[in-house]
Amino acid sequence: MPGLVFDIKRDSSEDGPGIRTTVFLKGCPLKCQWCHNPEGISRKPSLSFRAEKCAPGGCGAACVKACPEGAMQYADGTVSARHDHCSRCEKCFPLCETKALEPVGRWMTVEEVFQRVVIDRPFFQSSGGGVTLSGGEPTQQMRFASKLLQRLKQAGIHTAIETCGLFAFPAFARELLPYLDLIYFDFKLMDDAASRHYTGAPSGPMLENFELLLRAAQIPVVPRIPLIPGITATPENLAAIAAYLRNQGVSQCALLPYNPLWQDKLERVGADSPYRNAAFMSEAEELACVSLFRKPGLSY
Repeated sequence: MPGLVFDIKRDSSEDGPGIRTTVFLKGCPLKCQWCHNPEGISRKPSLSFRAEKCAPGGCGAACVKACPEGAMQYADGTVSARHDHCSRCEKCFPLCETKALEPVGRWMTVEEVFQRVVIDRPFFQSSGGGVTLSGGEPTQQMRFASKLLQRLKQAGIHTAIETCGLFAFPAFARELLPYLDLIYFDFKLMDDAASRHYTGAPSGPMLENFELLLRAAQIPVVPRIPLIPGITATPENLAAIAAYLRNQGVSQCALLPYNPLWQDKLERVGADSPYRNAAFMSEAEELACVSLFRKPGLSY
């Protein structure tokens, strides 16, 4: 069974201990307004088009001529993309010499992905690193993720997963948990109505899965909180998360400062979002968020 992979990032220091290689799987049940990987939301192969790199005068708008679906358009000397028309026939990509047009998502077998990541095993061994599955939401491709994790464990490679927490717990416990060494569990919004508004899903099922994991997992389950100005990074929400984690007996979490660079991806993949904040978090803003977690029983 192949899996739909949209990126494999090597030499990562942000997705777990040591030097890691992160495999990004396509598809996510959430639609967070600040999603840092909007290209990973769709469960289908798609395309990325960077108009600023396009030079139709040099190639004669070859992609427009090659596309049988009319996904690529040419008017007034400018090429544009109609993303919803793309069938991923793959005819256009080899013609784009400037790489303005690129595929997002490739079907790969477990062995193909394994061979891509296993070359980094010396770095894993020397640093205590390994492979992390991310996305999108890797539990959307449960069977593929399971087979890949099993292959990695057979090779003695440390494994981790980054999840939004919205999954069928029995399947997770059966297919993924036995082959994991670490779980990063996203915490976004405690309030159910706010979660529905900003992520498209209620918070209740995710909190329930978190509590089930705390009881069932024999490995670290680390909450990660993205600090999104005006949404998750409010005193009310962060205080509610901190109180909840303490009540659950959790002693450690990770805070992820806001990074606005995701917004450049939106137009490339034909997406949009009502949330627009182009500023990095200031040190004062970060410290204000951290202060809510600097209380007995919880460290960040």
